[in-house]
Amino acid sequence: MAVLALASGARAQIPLELRFDGQPVDPTAPPDFSCFSATQDQWVGCRPKKADDPGAWSMERPAPGRYRMHVSIDENPDNPRRYPGDYEAQLWFEVTDTGPERLVVDLPRLIHLTRPGDNARSLEGMLRSCTTQPRFDTPRYTLRPAADVKFAWDPIVAAAEYRYSVVAAPCGPGGQRREVLGARTGATALVLRLPPSAGGEHYVFRVEAWKDGRLVGDLYTHDGGAHSWNYRFQVVDASVPPWTYLAAAAGGLLLVLGAVRVLGGVDAAHRRRLLWWLAGGALAIIAAGSLTVSGYQYVQDRERRRAEAAQVTAEAARQARQREFVAAFASTAPRPSWWEEVRTPYRVDNVGDLLSAWQGHPRSDEGERQFFKAAYQGIVDHPDDEHVVATAIDLLHWVVRDYPHRLALARFGYERYFRHNRRTDNCANCMVGDTTQGLALSLSKLYVEAGRPDEALQVCQRLIDERRRDVSPYKLAETWSQMAWAHWRKGDREEALRVVREGLELYGATVRGDDLRNTLEAFEREQAATTR
Repeated sequence: MAVLALASGARAQIPLELRFDGQPVDPTAPPDFSCFSATQDQWVGCRPKKADDPGAWSMERPAPGRYRMHVSIDENPDNPRRYPGDYEAQLWFEVTDTGPERLVVDLPRLIHLTRPGDNARSLEGMLRSCTTQPRFDTPRYTLRPAADVKFAWDPIVAAAEYRYSVVAAPCGPGGQRREVLGARTGATALVLRLPPSAGGEHYVFRVEAWKDGRLVGDLYTHDGGAHSWNYRFQVVDASVPPWTYLAAAAGGLLLVLGAVRVLGGVDAAHRRRLLWWLAGGALAIIAAGSLTVSGYQYVQDRERRRAEAAQVTAEAARQARQREFVAAFASTAPRPSWWEEVRTPYRVDNVGDLLSAWQGHPRSDEGERQFFKAAYQGIVDHPDDEHVVATAIDLLHWVVRDYPHRLALARFGYERYFRHNRRTDNCANCMVGDTTQGLALSLSKLYVEAGRPDEALQVCQRLIDERRRDVSPYKLAETWSQMAWAHWRKGDREEALRVVREGLELYGATVRGDDLRNTLEAFEREQAATTR
């Protein structure tokens, strides 16, 4: 019986091995495993446990079916998760009554692209649209317009082969992708000569590292919270149109022919007088042109000086506003006592940096402090970027719950950014008022925690009255649930029940419908317990 039990237990476990460059690897960071069941069309739990041997793990055998395992390892501590130096792998496998006997996951390391853009940071605008993508101009004077786009990346492993490709893809949905080129190289730098992007298209560059038939390196890019496995750009035709060359040549030829015609049929004395007359006319034209150019340059210099003065004045006013903002922010939300003790690997200069730090910071007390410090510093460094500031204040509510100034910080964000319109290019289901809803929801929750339900209700009601049309329905479901809880904590139970039922009628079909149903069930349970 003991032998049978051991054999049954062995069959219940699937040995799993992590490899890099063909060798078992124990990464310094803990791997994050997730599994998707194609059979059930949903994510299922898979939590492998570490075994004794290098790279060895074992996991519970799931139900028979086809699965995709995703392994993400934040191996590079100097940047967020899914940035260069980290590991990202996917493995398809099928579970039967007897198989698989074991699983081997070859981990590709994410490639650090250094040219033409650095994917160690968020590449703002690169994934947003064709109009905001990086652009490369062709030379001004050329008969065959083309731009030399330089690519370079850090090596992954010795003797790796890099497979790269460029395709032309449509800017909008639909349309066909056209392969432009594809090749292999052992170098980590190359120059691609590409013609101007066709109307409504952009270029998509991709590179992979291979060795001994295994994928050992892959490209991953970020932009404002969006992700991609490629680098996108435009080549713009900045050359002089070819017809201008023909026009110039034709004009010169006509001038020569005209001069020959005029001077060819006259005597020498008359020709000399005519030449003197032409020379005088040319000098007069040159003099008039010089005066015109000088006058034009004077006007341009005057306008430039005026613009520079206006720019200096505007910059001084902007810096004054920034100083006022930073002083008000620091007074409202002082730095926490542990500030100097925490080293954060994240730098926030734009929304992309902020969202990358949010998505990739470790879910631990130390990780939350790292994110808090980076987001806080991003606010101080970029007070005039309301996308950074409003989003950062919204996200700071969910980390470092023992920060003593959470209520003041939430009120600061709500009051200053109630009219903020968030970016929606990085979120398919978002609306411009969703960040404001997050600020209002955080402030309302903190008011309830502080025993101030009336103020909590006022915050939510203002959001509904003034910005309801700007907020996603599932976000409004959260707002209705919060209002119901505020009424409940206030002691107005009948109104709480009415509000939550109204929310269910309006937003019960959204992804937050279950939150409303759970709120109603909690009210009914508590009410039933009270009446016993």
